[in-house]
Amino acid sequence: MAGSIINSNTVIGDFTIINTKASIDHDCVMSKFSSLAPNVTTGGNVTIGEYSALSISATIKHGVSIGRHTVIGAGALLMKNCGDNLIMYGVPAKEIKNVE
Repeated sequence: MAGSIINSNTVIGDFTIINTKASIDHDCVMSKFSSLAPNVTTGGNVTIGEYSALSISATIKHGVSIGRHTVIGAGALLMKNCGDNLIMYGVPAKEIKNVE
């Protein structure tokens, strides 16, 4: 989408979406069916699991891994790795619910 940024050595899987003004930094992996909402910012070396969604204006710290089927809420600041099937939000982001 318009204004999105994908930096060097980033791997983008099939059927993903990188929305307006979203930025995915160097050496990241964005797995299939994952999405970045408008204005999402990731640091470098971030891994986003399959089917995961990063909501509007979420920020992900350098080197963090996000599991499969996980949602990072709007405006969240994710500072640490998180597992599969979670809803996380807040500053800093905390696990709110397991959605298995």
